[in-house]
Amino acid sequence: MDPAQPQIEQERELVKWIAAERPYKPLDRQMFVTGVVVAILVGVIMLLAGEFMAVLVLAAVIFAYYVWSTVSPQQVEYVITTRGIRMSGRLYTWVEMTRWWMGEKWGSRLLTVETPTSWPKRLHLVLGAEEEAVKGVMEKYVLMEKPVETSMDRAGKWLAEKFPLQAR
Repeated sequence: MDPAQPQIEQERELVKWIAAERPYKPLDRQMFVTGVVVAILVGVIMLLAGEFMAVLVLAAVIFAYYVWSTVSPQQVEYVITTRGIRMSGRLYTWVEMTRWWMGEKWGSRLLTVETPTSWPKRLHLVLGAEEEAVKGVMEKYVLMEKPVETSMDRAGKWLAEKFPLQAR
């Protein structure tokens, strides 16, 4: 074979699974009521300060949280190929990815992949039963490295522990 000729590898599937499009935790009535009460108090303070746009933004955030918590996620197909990760009709190539790690959120195992040159900056893929196969393939293409916890991460965890919005 002539070394001047380009070596082109056709895309082929390495791992494929179907799972929810996002982690899901059903809305707890107490948590929603607590969130609305806090939002109303903050909204009243903002209204008194004349911050009408901030009140609208706060209302939009509460509405979005309500919708995300009451509408269960659809099942989507995730495919890891020789060219990258295909999800929701888009291909994220290996070149776009810098690192990945596995974690858990609300009882769902997640594969998180950093893609700093594209949007979104982090892909969160809900894993199915194919966790070991996914791990084996990802290790061949991208660095497995969990980011160091920042002071903002620690502050967020501290706030969530000290002021929980739901009963334990």
